[in-house]
Amino acid sequence: MTLACAFVAAGMLTGCGSSVDENKTPEEIRQEIADWDAAKIQKVIDEYSRAIAEKTSELAAKTDELKEIPLTEMLGDKAKGIQGDIAEITKSLGKLKDNMAAYAEGLKAKAGN
Repeated sequence: MTLACAFVAAGMLTGCGSSVDENKTPEEIRQEIADWDAAKIQKVIDEYSRAIAEKTSELAAKTDELKEIPLTEMLGDKAKGIQGDIAEITKSLGKLKDNMAAYAEGLKAKAGN
């Protein structure tokens, strides 16, 4: 189930023409955007912003789902599965935010030139 969710999430993030890639490192991003103009960098920042909003919504939904589980069942398989999903989403969200910050730094550097 968790693997299926990961594939769906990856599909949403790497959809048609999207520049969002949480597997890039900030260093790779800095190298990639060295010759980009500010408009292109801003477009990617906007895409990351949308992806982060979607991930945040997904995280909120999973958190709400976990809250619905009675305390006596928190050690059960269902709760553990949801907690695993929350951990994956949180990790993904962190990567997206780090990458968006790298693009924002690149945009700021372009504005300074």
